Amino acid sequence: MQRTRNIIFNICFTINCLLVFFLIFQSRIAIPSWLQVMGRMHTLLLHFPITLLVLYIFWTLVVDKKNNTNELVKNIGNWLLLVSAFTAAFAALMGLFLSKEDGYDADALQWHKWSGISIAIITSLWYAYKEKIKNSKGLNTSVAVISLAAIIFTGHQGAEISHGQNYLLAPVLPEKQEQKVLMENAIVYANMVQPILKTKCYSCHNTSKAKGQLVMETEELLLKGGKNGKLWDSTAADYGLLLSRLHLPVDAKKHMPPTGKPQLTEQETQILYSWIKAGANFKTKVIDLAATDTLRLIANAIFNTIETDDYDFAAADEKKVKNLNTNYRNVAPLAKTSPALGAEFFSAQSYLSEQLKELLTVKEQVVSLSLNKMPVKDEELKTISQFSNLRKLNLSFTNITGTTLNELSKLKELRQLSLSGTIVKKDDILKLSSLKKLSHLFIWNTALTETDIAALKNAMKDIAFEKGFKGDTTILKLNAPILLNEEQIINTPITLKLKHYINGVSIRYTLDGTEPDSITSKEFSNDIMLTQNTTVKAKAFKKGWLSSAVMEGYFFSSKYKPDSVVNLLPADEQYKGDGAKTLIDLVKGEANNFKSGKWLGFKKNKMESLLLFNAPVNVKSVTLSALIDIGGYIMPPVTIEVWGGNEARHLKLLRLVTPEQPTVIQPGYLKAFQLSFKPATVKYLKIVAVPVSKLPAWHPGKGDKGWVFADEVFVN
Repeated sequence: MQRTRNIIFNICFTINCLLVFFLIFQSRIAIPSWLQVMGRMHTLLLHFPITLLVLYIFWTLVVDKKNNTNELVKNIGNWLLLVSAFTAAFAALMGLFLSKEDGYDADALQWHKWSGISIAIITSLWYAYKEKIKNSKGLNTSVAVISLAAIIFTGHQGAEISHGQNYLLAPVLPEKQEQKVLMENAIVYANMVQPILKTKCYSCHNTSKAKGQLVMETEELLLKGGKNGKLWDSTAADYGLLLSRLHLPVDAKKHMPPTGKPQLTEQETQILYSWIKAGANFKTKVIDLAATDTLRLIANAIFNTIETDDYDFAAADEKKVKNLNTNYRNVAPLAKTSPALGAEFFSAQSYLSEQLKELLTVKEQVVSLSLNKMPVKDEELKTISQFSNLRKLNLSFTNITGTTLNELSKLKELRQLSLSGTIVKKDDILKLSSLKKLSHLFIWNTALTETDIAALKNAMKDIAFEKGFKGDTTILKLNAPILLNEEQIINTPITLKLKHYINGVSIRYTLDGTEPDSITSKEFSNDIMLTQNTTVKAKAFKKGWLSSAVMEGYFFSSKYKPDSVVNLLPADEQYKGDGAKTLIDLVKGEANNFKSGKWLGFKKNKMESLLLFNAPVNVKSVTLSALIDIGGYIMPPVTIEVWGGNEARHLKLLRLVTPEQPTVIQPGYLKAFQLSFKPATVKYLKIVAVPVSKLPAWHPGKGDKGWVFADEVFVN
């Protein structure tokens, strides 16, 4: 037994010597791939010395102390300490191997590395001099305490490298509250994109742990990218590496975030997609986005506005508010159940300064005040300055000159101020520099020169100065026509409905999938009927305007609806939709969301679905509605077969097609594969679609198996 212990201790001593050697010459050492595999065992092995050493500390301070003459107790203690020393040395060695991999910050590793090696050396020395240490009560206790402290410190450092800063104490520390941002002040990157990166990406891509040499904590490092290149390219078909990795199936090796990590929600994915597609601007404000912009629509659900913000003051008395309403003044809550009030004045001829003073009875609740085109004078700004919770103030086209504008510096909650159409000067506006929450200042139709505005922007950098648009020679581009048809599936003939909101626009269209032009394509009218599978493309034209982008819509004919359907081979678990009936529920899936539950995904198995009719039907075509998302490994099927007959076990091949495979990555799109054949009377139809077995060499996932995604099968 003693010989075995001596052998183990000698191995332990050798490993410690190696540790010291590697520490001295670590900058000159290259780790081969087989040792990298051993290095990655560090996270598994490190739990053994922690557990064993803590157990030995308890054993030597409690159990051994009470049974110091018991030989069995003594032997157990010796073995615990020896195995602790051996596993500590081995785990430290594996940790050194792991530290040579890319993606770890050298400074962050330094303390963890030295403290881990110190544990290995301390435990080895403890075992070598165990009898002397044990015989000294004070020394034994001191070594135990030092070892325990070293374990806690080393574990804490390791946790911060693996899980982020302050991981150990985060649950007991007060949670840092993110300051609420209103819609008016929100920046797309800082307030919509960066929070996603913080919660879903930073844990693996930070300055301490940079997987793939990628750090995402700053704008500069995001733009730099990692060892695989830049994260996005808004000109590329798949918009670059970040989105292509996000859109991979969850079980794909390169899908991000990796399996086991919190995945992005559909909304989070849409935010990243829309931001990158628009050019990935770090400074764009939400309020500057078009009302129909996807990011703006999402922001409407995320952020409060001045009107819908959460206010902590009490609501005003309803009778008092009611009495303040006249034919020339409206006072009302800004939102249902909100205590915040908005006040607006009408009729300049009927305006009196006393009417403004009357509002002081609800000065705490008024957060929006509009005096647009009222004959307000400079001295009345002193009254306005008493509305302490005022967020939005409209003084456009009033009679103020700016001499008392400094009175408004008392409005510490003010976010928006409109001085358009007034004669205020640059120096008057500079008096508002102390308003830290002021974010928008409207100054169009003022006497301010471009030089004045430039000086104001330089002095008040956090404020957006809205000065209007001057561009009489600018040629604007038309927006695309709007498809009003809600239904995509044709059971009976339907009328095509297109519209454009600009008068005088000519809408040209095609029904054969070609791009419309202003010469040869037909002009849209309200009598166009759709009766079969159709790809509609439309474009808007108007003299003096740039033509619009192409609007594209799909319509699917469905003459016969199967009575039931079964998948002879199951869809993959994560994309099983509502079972086989997903294929005949007449609910179309979206091209940009294959996780919606409206799609069936096949990878392990080919798609083999059997459609059943209670009575025979005379069919001449079957259309498979599919999704193609090349960056997401979703490819056209290698082959599609349609089999039919009146007995399920005796079906005849009606048609086989071999779809053309793509040669480059491009954005996701819907594709209808129509298989026509000689009319046949059948009770059973079987559709077989075979996934790509190996993705081509030009694909990022070359060699991997492709997917087939289908949402509907239409029978005609």
